[in-house]
Amino acid sequence: MGRQRRGLAARRAGLGYTQERFAEAVGVERSTVWRWETGAVTPLPEQCPRIRAVLDLSPAQLDELLHETAAEARPVPAQVVERGATPPASSWDDPDEVWLHLHELQESNVGDGQLQLLEGQVNRFVAEYEQRGPTELGPAAARLRGQVHQLLKGRQLLRVRYRLHRVAAQLAGLLGYMAVNTGRFRLASAYCGEALHLAAEIDDADLQVWVWGTQSLGAYYQGDYASAKTYAARGRALAPTSPQTIRLLANGEARALGQLGDRAGADAAVGQALALLDHYDIAPGLTPCISFEPYGYARVAANAATAYVPLGDTTRVLHYTGDVDPAVEQADSDWSRALVRLDIATALLRQDDADLEQALALGREALRVCVDHPIRSVWQRATTLHGLTQRWANEPRVIEFTDQLRAWRQRPQVQVISGGSR
Repeated sequence: MGRQRRGLAARRAGLGYTQERFAEAVGVERSTVWRWETGAVTPLPEQCPRIRAVLDLSPAQLDELLHETAAEARPVPAQVVERGATPPASSWDDPDEVWLHLHELQESNVGDGQLQLLEGQVNRFVAEYEQRGPTELGPAAARLRGQVHQLLKGRQLLRVRYRLHRVAAQLAGLLGYMAVNTGRFRLASAYCGEALHLAAEIDDADLQVWVWGTQSLGAYYQGDYASAKTYAARGRALAPTSPQTIRLLANGEARALGQLGDRAGADAAVGQALALLDHYDIAPGLTPCISFEPYGYARVAANAATAYVPLGDTTRVLHYTGDVDPAVEQADSDWSRALVRLDIATALLRQDDADLEQALALGREALRVCVDHPIRSVWQRATTLHGLTQRWANEPRVIEFTDQLRAWRQRPQVQVISGGSR
């Protein structure tokens, strides 16, 4: 690379041009201006008239700037300055250099408009997730993640870099959640690790807690309930009073403790979630499952019901599903409808006087509403329900449900999310 043409850069900056604006004025790419100023290349003869016009230079002045050479770096001998003498002027910065550095500090490869577009795309993924599903939205989110990482390699103002980091962290978190929903657990863990790092860099505790909730979710759907509880506890320790902790208590700890048979622990986690919910003004409706918004009562109740299913407490399951049912029916969420139906069906089979007919009707309905875009949690709970029906394996209605489940599992959309840990 050639010598730095600092005089050319200083002239450009002194006239108020960033490299990008100067490139537009001259009719070249910004990278071309950077190569001129670093001395990597010299402008073509046909480009010089435009450069002179924009920078208000004579041919001789431009030629001088283009042929500027920097002194070779040599050790500077120490100079003894007599008492009272004025230090040499060369010990001060050149004013043009100061202006140049100031303009460089103000340059950014990302503008506010582009940031708003990126943040809007993240919000769109959340809003459309339950209609389009992870199989469709996952690749789109992954492409956007790659674009954001390329932007992060450039120069940004601090406030811009903060927002860009947050977008990157949110995208990694969303991809982790989507990977869990498609059974890609190793990939989910990698995405969550990235999201935690990015969120920690900008000191966003709420987002870190949200990511720990997704880590817990991944462990839960791998059947590692002890780790699911541990991940949720780690997130809670990070920010005990964060509204995101409500999710960790209900979706993370309570459900894991229910699977571990810890009734007292599940009761305590549900109680703490409800108590923390009272401290915040959170809408009670059903937010999208992948939302960064804190859990309202509908989400807490739905997860409390799930926690009590393996404990065999049908009364509590029906209580909480009854509370959440109006919100589920009003929400545009087939997954929530399917999961609530599967929880009720499983609870009805676990009670002493099992209601096989009602349980199978709910199971069939759950499969029907998720026929086009299933997720891992529906697959897992449908599998659990089918296992419980095998006490009546020879009954025609059980055989009918088994056939329906087999056909559902053979659909390409379902096979994608049923492959286990990947």
